[in-house]
Amino acid sequence: MNTKTLDETDKKIINELKKNSRISMTELGKKVFLTGQAAKNRIERLQDLGVVERYTVNVNCPVFGYTVHGVFLLHLEKDKEDDFYRFVHTTEYHILHCYETEAAVFIDAHFNSEESRDSFQKELASFGSCRMYPVLREIHGIHPVDE
Repeated sequence: MNTKTLDETDKKIINELKKNSRISMTELGKKVFLTGQAAKNRIERLQDLGVVERYTVNVNCPVFGYTVHGVFLLHLEKDKEDDFYRFVHTTEYHILHCYETEAAVFIDAHFNSEESRDSFQKELASFGSCRMYPVLREIHGIHPVDE
């Protein structure tokens, strides 16, 4: 994807969608100085370009009882990779993000109790060496979506 194909209006549309993916086309158009139909056409173009892939919802996990938050660092054993991927795709645990890097797997998850978090860590340990870091607080950046 070549960023030169995106103009300032496209970038404004993307930022507005990041803030509220359920915004009406009329309201979006007003915010980016287009008609609602023009905004809709721009979004369809962004989808065709592969810039906009899907619309999601950020759920406030503590509202649903997931008050314990942890980040896990897993050094995955090579012979356990398939089992681990299957676990991640089928688990009932509330995994927000799971990232594989050259060095390790990073997992961001919420739990309804410390016991549940500890059980999750024990399950992860069956796939390699695992370290858990309790999340103390979330820090928002200065990105326009965080405003």
